Amino acid sequence: MSAPTVDLVGAGPGDPLLLTRRAARLLAEADVVVADRPSAGPILALARPGAERVYVGRTPDGPAWPTAAIADLLADRARAGRRVVRLKSGDPFVCSRGAEEMAALAERGVACAVTPGVTAATAAPLAAGVARGVTITVASGDRDPHAAPVPWDDLADPAASLVVLTGRARQGAIADRLIAAGMPGDTPAAVVHAAGRPGTRVAATTVDDLGATRLPPPATVVIGGGRAHP
Repeated sequence: MSAPTVDLVGAGPGDPLLLTRRAARLLAEADVVVADRPSAGPILALARPGAERVYVGRTPDGPAWPTAAIADLLADRARAGRRVVRLKSGDPFVCSRGAEEMAALAERGVACAVTPGVTAATAAPLAAGVARGVTITVASGDRDPHAAPVPWDDLADPAASLVVLTGRARQGAIADRLIAAGMPGDTPAAVVHAAGRPGTRVAATTVDDLGATRLPPPATVVIGGGRAHP
């Protein structure tokens, strides 16, 4: 008998047209879909009508489930012989704890099959008008004791383009760190809401005003040269 398996699936930035064909097929066949947030509604609509849907991400009422609790849930459903899809925003390995959940499942004797997805780290620069390559960083790394600190001093080049994931709650602090490292306050910046979805919005700003430039989540920050204001 084969080992129980969970399909770790990238949902892309949220537009069903940017979902891979494999991901759509797995959703249509799933018995259980475990997702981070209800905002993935257009993607979840592709799941089999009778599939169980479980939300484990951060909500207005509380934090996201711990990795161990998510792994326990996934392993329980997979061992019961159910077809389980763990749906992750964007790509499972770009700012989505995919590696951590895979390791936790392996400890429980459950294998993972991975289906990549389009990440907002590429969709947001396109929406913001980036004309050349970018550097991608994850702002939440500053709060994670197990992650390497973000090297803001090395990223404060106004001629480069910087994409900051999970930075919405810390936009002002990010701007302060970059300015302290030598980035001019008038460096162009943009906040991109729902990058890659039909409802994408772009708010052009500067690093000086980044903390006051607010769009609803999901939001990605794009900073620096190689881009034009929308």
